[in-house]
Amino acid sequence: MKSGKVLITGATGFIGGRIAEKLWINYGIISHCLVRNFSNAARLARLPVKMYAGDLLDRSSIERAIEGCEVVFHCAYGNTNDLYLNRRINEEGTKNIGEIALRNGIRRFIYISSVAVYGSNQPEEVNEETSTRFSDDEYGNSKIRAEEICGDLIKRGLSVVIIRPIIVFGPFSPIWTVGVIKRVLVGGWENVEGINGLCNAVYIDDLVDGLFLSVKINEAVGETFIISGEHPITWNEFFGAYIQLAGLSELPEISRGKRKLKAILSNFLRGNINLFRRFFEPQLMDLYLFMKQKNPHLLRRLDGLIRGGIKENEMSRFSRKTVYSIDKAKKILGYSPRSFEEGMKVTADWLRHHGYI
Repeated sequence: MKSGKVLITGATGFIGGRIAEKLWINYGIISHCLVRNFSNAARLARLPVKMYAGDLLDRSSIERAIEGCEVVFHCAYGNTNDLYLNRRINEEGTKNIGEIALRNGIRRFIYISSVAVYGSNQPEEVNEETSTRFSDDEYGNSKIRAEEICGDLIKRGLSVVIIRPIIVFGPFSPIWTVGVIKRVLVGGWENVEGINGLCNAVYIDDLVDGLFLSVKINEAVGETFIISGEHPITWNEFFGAYIQLAGLSELPEISRGKRKLKAILSNFLRGNINLFRRFFEPQLMDLYLFMKQKNPHLLRRLDGLIRGGIKENEMSRFSRKTVYSIDKAKKILGYSPRSFEEGMKVTADWLRHHGYI
């Protein structure tokens, strides 16, 4: 880690970008970064990294980027609107870079998987020995198949470590920080009766610490690790932390029936607004600007009603009480995460700096 060269795939993304930052901050390492779309590389371009144009389906570009490297952090995954292409990136892409890493004598290959491999109906206690399950989630299914490819690479001699993160929040997190603060600002979260599931959140730097430990610790080779925070919190506590940051009042509890009625009304409003936009978009924009100036509070409430609160297809996620064990990561890697509050303090500073709150 102190002297070797490192290749990061998916370096323009949330996790890959933080790996590149921490490699430079902690070790002075100038990472090799495989970049498919340079329009997403603004954050990465602030760092002294070497960017190589290419993607996981182009073996020659991987060969150029991996030259001289000793460690690979494979973070890239299929994130397009084409499900078939996503599957190719996740599976064929992992096979491509894994075989090239094996041929180039890479000393450690870190694959970023997901707890989505445990399927849609996960048990209340999950660890690395819990069986993976195919489900209606194609992302999770392709991660299972990519892990199987990693297993084959391990048998062929590649030093692979598989990491399964949970809910990753912190600066630049597109879903669990930026997405959450935007959601609560328009009233997109509700304290619904009975929605008291558990959120296993991990701060981004804790995840990166776990990744670095998996490079340093020889006993990690060939193993799979779940990386999460020290303790789960409820989803109300998770969203509540962002509600507090936004300076909003605590949400009163509403019944499941009221939530369902709001969801129906939300769908009705969205459908009609889309219809009106086809014929009256300039007038709707004038009305929006007028309300933004004269009554922004009412506009926020209306925006929240249109967007809706907890959707029907989210009920299962936010009701689930699964606890993911990090005992194995603690025992073998020496992993020791921060508290949720410590991670949120830095996250709050970042949100303020960028004008979200």
